[in-house]
Amino acid sequence: MYKTKSFAVVYITLITGIVLFCIVSATVITGKIISIDNSILLLLRNTENTSIPVGPGWLLNFMKYITALGSIPVVILITIFTSGLLILKKEYRSLKLILFAATGGGVIELLMKEIFSRPRPQIVPHLVSVDSLSYPSGHSAITSIILLSLVLIIYNSEIKESIKLYFLYSGILLIFIIGISRIYLGVHYPSDVLGGWSLGLIWSSISAILAYKVKKA
Repeated sequence: MYKTKSFAVVYITLITGIVLFCIVSATVITGKIISIDNSILLLLRNTENTSIPVGPGWLLNFMKYITALGSIPVVILITIFTSGLLILKKEYRSLKLILFAATGGGVIELLMKEIFSRPRPQIVPHLVSVDSLSYPSGHSAITSIILLSLVLIIYNSEIKESIKLYFLYSGILLIFIIGISRIYLGVHYPSDVLGGWSLGLIWSSISAILAYKVKKA
C-alpha cells in the first residue's frame, strides 16, 4: 500500500508542477523570456565561433552520452524492463503507475509541443540532430516522469531509508544533468527544459494518483 506521507508529497509535487508550468508557459507565449534564453545559450559557446561549446574537449562527448539517456529507445527499454520485474514480483499497482506514466507522458508531451509550436533555438548551431518542436523539452519531461515514478515505487518498498534517499537524490541528479545537456547541446532553450521538468512533475503525480485510484476501485 502507498504510504500516506508519500501521497502528501505527490499532491504537493502536483501543485508545484502546475504553478511552475503555468509561469514558464506564460513567459514563452509572451516572448518575455527569449532574451534570457538566448543569453544563456550564447554563454555556453565560444564567443568567436558559436559552433564550439565552452569547456574541455571531453565535455561535449559526455553531454551527448548523457542526453542519449533521455531518448525514446532508452525510455522504452527502461519501461519494459521495469514492467517485467514488477510483473514477476506481482506488484500490479506499481506496474499501473509505470504504464500510466510512460504512455500518458509521451502523449501529453507531444500534445504540448503541438499546442505551443515553438521552433528550436537558432541562435547557436545544434550539436546533435533534432527534428521536432522545442517546448517543452521531451527529454526533460519523459525522464522526469519515469524517474520520479520509479523513485515513488522505491520509496514505498521495504528497504532502508538511506537507500531510498540514495535513489531519490540520484534520480534528481540524473533528471538535472539530462536537462542541462539539452541546453549545452543547443537544441533547447533553458525555458524548454524548465517546462519539461514541470510537466514531468505534473504527469508523474497524476499517474501515481490514477494508479492508486484504479487499484482502490
